[in-house]
Amino acid sequence: MKHLKVGDIVVAVFLGTPGECEVIEVTDKKQKLYKLKMKSGTILPGVTWFKNLDAKQKKNKPWHILKYVKHIEPKVIEKDTIQKTDLDEHIQKQKNFIRGEIKK
Repeated sequence: MKHLKVGDIVVAVFLGTPGECEVIEVTDKKQKLYKLKMKSGTILPGVTWFKNLDAKQKKNKPWHILKYVKHIEPKVIEKDTIQKTDLDEHIQKQKNFIRGEIKK
């Protein structure tokens, strides 16, 4: 039972079928609750280790984590591509437009 981080790959059981999932969010560090994303795109909320479940939850819980596989770096979707000089130039153009100083 390891504390997982975003980007960790684990084997989780969903409705009796094991499969690899990626940790996309740590929802509660103290209770070791995680949000996982399966390869099919299904998101599993409130997933914890099988050993942390009590007897009643082991029978009724539709998903749980079996084992840790590896860690991958999460992919950054957004990048800061705006340069400060470009931003200042566009702000100045907007100010000129508001004042009515449009040059063609």
